[in-house]
Amino acid sequence: MASSDKGFHIEIVTPQKLYFEGSVVSVTAPGDEGQFQVLKNHAPLLSSLRAGKVKLAMEDRSEQTFSISAGFFEVSSNKAILLTEEIS
Repeated sequence: MASSDKGFHIEIVTPQKLYFEGSVVSVTAPGDEGQFQVLKNHAPLLSSLRAGKVKLAMEDRSEQTFSISAGFFEVSSNKAILLTEEIS
């Protein structure tokens, strides 16, 4: 799935399944060193995550919020993946 003019592509994955896949304007996540936000055209990044809230800002201006256990987040070339053991 390609990213749109406004957003970038993200996948949220657990060991059990692909939990979310789509285009978002921004992702806010709980990094081990503190909360961070990623927007379109972000520099390549790999970060470990602590347990906490992940917020997705959607292209239609709505938001989705999830609670995650610890995990990892990677972004490169307007594609992001968030790996976590548990999400709700």
